[in-house]
Amino acid sequence: MALPKIANPKFNITLPSTGVKVSFRPFIVKEEKILLMAVQSNDDASIIQAVKDVVQSCVDESIDVAKLPYFDTEYLFLNIRSKSIGEMVDLEYRHNSGINYKGEECTTVTPVKVNIEEVKVEKLDGHNNVIMLDDNMGIKLKYPTIDDISVLAKSEEDLSLLANCIESVFQGDEVFEPDNQQDAIEFIEGLNSDQFSKIMQFFNSMPKLRHTIKYKCAGCGQEDEVKLEGLSDFF
Repeated sequence: MALPKIANPKFNITLPSTGVKVSFRPFIVKEEKILLMAVQSNDDASIIQAVKDVVQSCVDESIDVAKLPYFDTEYLFLNIRSKSIGEMVDLEYRHNSGINYKGEECTTVTPVKVNIEEVKVEKLDGHNNVIMLDDNMGIKLKYPTIDDISVLAKSEEDLSLLANCIESVFQGDEVFEPDNQQDAIEFIEGLNSDQFSKIMQFFNSMPKLRHTIKYKCAGCGQEDEVKLEGLSDFF
């Protein structure tokens, strides 16, 4: 007779992008092994793929992780990790350039604990996915997915990520959708510097995991703070 399967607890979470509630379970030994192997490979694309695979395995079957904004996937993974291993993460920091606020040299590394259940996806004021390029033409952008980030990790082709995030271009009352990625890339290449900067501002200000921690240096006793952004800053 086959051994029984262990039932895993379920937890609910609200997706930052839509406010929709989804359920998830902690990852199991098999999935933790996938993560450890990816981290040991020291390959960004492998780590991103492992995160995607683990999140997909742990969330509702109705959720397609490949279609979620990347910050949703990061937020899901952070909370899955919290319920799987624990909510506290051990990090280490020291003063920037080894100089404290008094201008004194201090290179002491201070251990800091971060409660990842306190980490939220933050949306900056003024962020908008509709951008006017001139008085008559504008562009509507969508958030990159984990697959978009994975492609960037493999190719380092910045324009491919931007191209994949173009939902439509409008000119007056007319709306145009890209025929393919190359069509979108050629559109981006035809922008002037000011127009391109407006698009980049969308990516620089888009929602992401953000958290500020304050700590007291174990060496000089001075207080310092670190701003964490994105999943990689927490591990």
